Amino acid sequence: MLFTSSLRKAVENYPTPPGGSSEDAHRQLLERRRKQMLRRHTCSTLIKQDTSASPHKMKPPILMEEEDEQHSTGKHSSRKSSFKKSGAISKSVLPPPLPPTSSGPPAASSRPFDDWGGASEVAAPPSYGAQHHHQPTPSVPEVTRSSYPSQNDDFDDEWTDEDDEQEPTRPNVQSSIGSNSRRDLSRSHSEHGGPDRGSNKVNKNINRFSNFVKSGVEAYVIGESKTTSQISERHEVVMNNGIIQWKPIQQYYTCIVDKPKKESKLKGLKSFIAYSITSSLTNIQRQVSRRYKHFDWLHEQLSAKYVLIPIPPLPEKQVAGRYEEDLIDHRKHILQLWVNKICRHPVLSQSEVWLHFISCTDEKDWKNGKRRAEKDEYIGGAFLNCITVPHQPLDPNNVDMQVERFQRSVKTSEEAMRVMQERMNMFQKVFAGPVKQNWQKMGSAFKTLQQSFEIDETVASRRLTEALAYTASEYHEIGQVFDAHTKNDMEPVLENLYSYKGTVQNVPDIIQVHKQAVQKFRDSEGRLSSAEAEKMKQRIDAMSYTVIAEVQHQTAEKVEDMKSTMGTYLKKQAMFYQEVATKLTSLAARYD
Repeated sequence: MLFTSSLRKAVENYPTPPGGSSEDAHRQLLERRRKQMLRRHTCSTLIKQDTSASPHKMKPPILMEEEDEQHSTGKHSSRKSSFKKSGAISKSVLPPPLPPTSSGPPAASSRPFDDWGGASEVAAPPSYGAQHHHQPTPSVPEVTRSSYPSQNDDFDDEWTDEDDEQEPTRPNVQSSIGSNSRRDLSRSHSEHGGPDRGSNKVNKNINRFSNFVKSGVEAYVIGESKTTSQISERHEVVMNNGIIQWKPIQQYYTCIVDKPKKESKLKGLKSFIAYSITSSLTNIQRQVSRRYKHFDWLHEQLSAKYVLIPIPPLPEKQVAGRYEEDLIDHRKHILQLWVNKICRHPVLSQSEVWLHFISCTDEKDWKNGKRRAEKDEYIGGAFLNCITVPHQPLDPNNVDMQVERFQRSVKTSEEAMRVMQERMNMFQKVFAGPVKQNWQKMGSAFKTLQQSFEIDETVASRRLTEALAYTASEYHEIGQVFDAHTKNDMEPVLENLYSYKGTVQNVPDIIQVHKQAVQKFRDSEGRLSSAEAEKMKQRIDAMSYTVIAEVQHQTAEKVEDMKSTMGTYLKKQAMFYQEVATKLTSLAARYD
């Protein structure tokens, strides 16, 4: 109804052309409206015209604006001249021909696509004579909808462009697990390698989000890991009396995390805790100040670079109560355990980013070193190029047997330490709660007994009351000793168990990556030439040497850690109970 009323109003107000009637104007207006509606309903299903059956080529379309002004001769001539100057040629798809009409101006067309088609360019009509004589026009090449540039060019901004080089038919791998994590995607694994890559004969993993792919190990195994910079950090796997291990550390050193201090910046608007690190390395007798976020950054760099080495865990992040003394002290102890494990590792202790972390004191040098570490190409699978291994080939069955044994050992040890952690936590709560309270309640009972004997004013009763009063005081003190025992003696055991469990949690992922690499070689061996298969086998052996050397180190570390932790705990237990026994012996002597 709105359309009918609007059309009627437009007809009534439509100016009557000279020499014509209102019926002619009404007919022309209806014809124009019919053409507009037809073009809009057919713009998305345009069909290429078959001009071979007609001896005459179809006239190119003209703009609707020009059609609107065909009834005004003055404006019509100026519009034609402007289009002649522009010299533009329409590149739109020709619409289907309109049905013939009895009268009216020549048929006209609109833009290549109308406003809902999304085309933004206006097609200029060809030049026409002053008397509207039709002239043949040159053929216009057809431009389909797909040839226009996309209106949304940044649809894949969230994807990296590295995996496009590996597999153009699949979308890129998104780089954030993440956080912030270079561990998720190697910067070099997607670059195609040298002549020995053989990638055209090796099927890549379908799951592009697995650790095997994201870490760059797959690219290393199939020979597509390529780097442009020189290797600045080298490590070696040696065989000593038939035992595969990392080359021993030539110079052992220690680092001490101490002096947690609350600092601030931005004129006190932001506060944080900074820890002092002192290293015993030769010529590096200096202290550096590092925040927790610096430790977190370093952990991320080490995890990304040394993909086959389980990195020890940092203390958990905590916002509430982060400036409380107990939390600061607990975090300092976990950081000390973390630093100790790094210093004892043959590879991590010689890492460039780690040495920069513990030695750099200049702010500018510190930032430059961070940038170098973040641009390091030898991370993930590419790091295996930095490792030198023996030339002796490995027996795959022997490798599988050692890896499986280590996996079983880790699983059983983790479960045993979980049980130990639960029992130690329960013991800690009992000592700090009911046991402490019972000793102090016993002290209150001795105090009440002492008060009952104060009524007797004899010499013997006075000596007894003094002994009872001292016993009550000592029982309260013994209760405090039990509470301190939970913090000083049991807490280090819990911290060591936390560190070990956090370290071995990465072992299943490492073993799985190694298994996938071996399986990749077995699946591809039959499709490769003998030379390509040999080179791929050498890369698998290098990876196996690395894994077995790390297995050997982690096994030795577990033994040393348990010996040290449990030995220290039991010595403190003995000292604790000796202290309690000494107090009780002294109390008993007062009653003689």
